[in-house]
Amino acid sequence: METESLNAARVLMGDSLGFHIIFVMFGIGLPVVFSLLEFIGIRYKKPRLIDAAKFISYIATVLVVAGVVSGTIIAIQISLMWPRLAEFGSGVIGLPFMFEGYAFILEALFLGYYMYSWDKIKGYRHWVLSLPIILGALLSAFFITSVNSWMNKPGGFDYVDGKLVNPDVWAGILTPTTFFMVSHSVLGYYLAIFLTVIAGYSWYIAKHKPKGNAKKTAEYIIVRFAIIAFAVVLVIGAIGHFQTQYLAKSQPRKLAAIELVPQTGANQPYIIGGELSADGTSVEGGIRIPNGLSILTGNSPSTEVKGLNEFPKEDWPNLIINKLFEYKMLLVGVLITVPTIFLLLYRFKRQRAFSNPMLFGFVVAAPIAFIVVELGWMVTELGRQPYVVNGYLRTSEAFVNNPGIIQWGYIFPTLFVILFIVTVLAVRTVMKRYSYLVTGEKQK
Repeated sequence: METESLNAARVLMGDSLGFHIIFVMFGIGLPVVFSLLEFIGIRYKKPRLIDAAKFISYIATVLVVAGVVSGTIIAIQISLMWPRLAEFGSGVIGLPFMFEGYAFILEALFLGYYMYSWDKIKGYRHWVLSLPIILGALLSAFFITSVNSWMNKPGGFDYVDGKLVNPDVWAGILTPTTFFMVSHSVLGYYLAIFLTVIAGYSWYIAKHKPKGNAKKTAEYIIVRFAIIAFAVVLVIGAIGHFQTQYLAKSQPRKLAAIELVPQTGANQPYIIGGELSADGTSVEGGIRIPNGLSILTGNSPSTEVKGLNEFPKEDWPNLIINKLFEYKMLLVGVLITVPTIFLLLYRFKRQRAFSNPMLFGFVVAAPIAFIVVELGWMVTELGRQPYVVNGYLRTSEAFVNNPGIIQWGYIFPTLFVILFIVTVLAVRTVMKRYSYLVTGEKQK
């Protein structure tokens, strides 16, 4: 019964976090979008871009409110189902949680000021109000992600008699793990939102066939954000490479599960699509790149990579993360390909760049970017198991183990479904009401 309750709680938590991350991405990414559009519009005297910034900011406001609601649900869920986490780690993670609250207040205050001053403050004076919104969103992402980073690579404390003592908050959260996780995550959010904006304008062109300034503005936004998206993908790839090398040293158990490394050794191949043998000593099938993993983790075929044999089997993460990671990388390939093809077409055959197949390619790429982020977080979280605080506090130990709470816990996915539906309806209403900012038609 305990195992069933624990698994149910994990599923419920994963479901809630999966929903919440959608709103997080919009809350972090959209302020950058409308800030950039407004700045370019002011700098180059393009009022249609300022209108686009205004339109997107209205949508962002709805999604930020939804993010507040979803975050509140998450906080309640953690306190009810995983009370031991706060009890164990509050000395380190309590302060980042508090700072995240302050960061959100900063974002919310200036978002309100920004929204209600569109017709009262003009030019750069209005644009500068967007900067604290971006800063607040970034700080919020930093402090929350730093907590997760600490859970994956705990530090900044002494461990005495099963308790965390002498906590040092900054030593705990200001680590290479935090840097890699924050940069990788935030850039992934930006990429997903940039592609979403491109997808929105691509759909608009393909479906409504705008003319004149409306068409020029939509195409301008698509091109600029396609360039930015392409650059972001490259940066994410570079960070991911160095993150993998650090992961091999800091969390070898997780890397062994992600890459399916059965035995410690040098000259490790990079294997795509293989399966761990029944006795757990080898990988069967798959495509092998000789020495690939050793080179990836240490820039040399002689680099030793720790295998699953180094760890007790009861401490192994669920090896499904190997498949999840492979699916993620396959989809990342799509995210690289779509903007690359578009930019090549735009450079050499401009008219074909805005053909329906290319536009629908962006429409498909946007949800794929969200799936990539979700898969990334699934790999991160599942790779830490069976621990909540890696190496110290097991998931089963952090669990409340109260059947009554678990039963009531099923209300959380219901709340998220309701929130999702209400948010979609609210966004549709806002888009319809302010569509004149995109089409250029007079408001009715």
